[in-house]
Amino acid sequence: MNRSEILKNGLDQIGIEYTQVQLGMLELFISEIELWNDKYKLVGAGGEQLIIRHVLDSLSAIPEIKKLTFKTAADVGSGAGLPGIPLAIFFPEVHFTLIERSGRRAGFLRNILSLLNIIDRVSIIEADLEEVKDEFDLVLFRAFRNLVDFYEPLLKIKSPKGVLFAYKGRIEIIQSEISNLGNNVQVDIVPGFVPFLEGERNFLIFTQPSPDIL
Repeated sequence: MNRSEILKNGLDQIGIEYTQVQLGMLELFISEIELWNDKYKLVGAGGEQLIIRHVLDSLSAIPEIKKLTFKTAADVGSGAGLPGIPLAIFFPEVHFTLIERSGRRAGFLRNILSLLNIIDRVSIIEADLEEVKDEFDLVLFRAFRNLVDFYEPLLKIKSPKGVLFAYKGRIEIIQSEISNLGNNVQVDIVPGFVPFLEGERNFLIFTQPSPDIL
């Protein structure tokens, strides 16, 4: 299958309705990652694996995210704009903020937002997570560092009624991380489905902060 076929097939399997404009935006986004990946070390995959492990993986959370209520969202440790940019393409009514500490990667993000013509509804904060002062209704993080080490700073950028939403892998690692957060953490673990991906994907949805940490 070519790039377009993989995207269409994957979107259909996830159950995401799309327009030709949205499909074109995804293809442009992928092309830009491939163009600049060697220079900026954006992702560790190319070709079909870039589409599957990064773009479709980012989009695989949409069925669960649609169940939430939010007007603002933050993608922490955005890197190449994953999952923030693919999600922003399908949630045009939401203002997304991409949090990325690397100046070079932030420069890539500014360029791609301009090319996709979404710079009016997607912002960039070039800073470490701990330096961010804003609050967001939905805080997303994917392939992020150990959850235990960064749970408290993540909570600080979540609005009072907001949600932390994590893309995670194997269930045994997830359970180990959660056990180290304390007994009062309320989290739902939802199995995810990523078309063509052999590895395990789970989503963690934190709906209430832990009094032990606050």
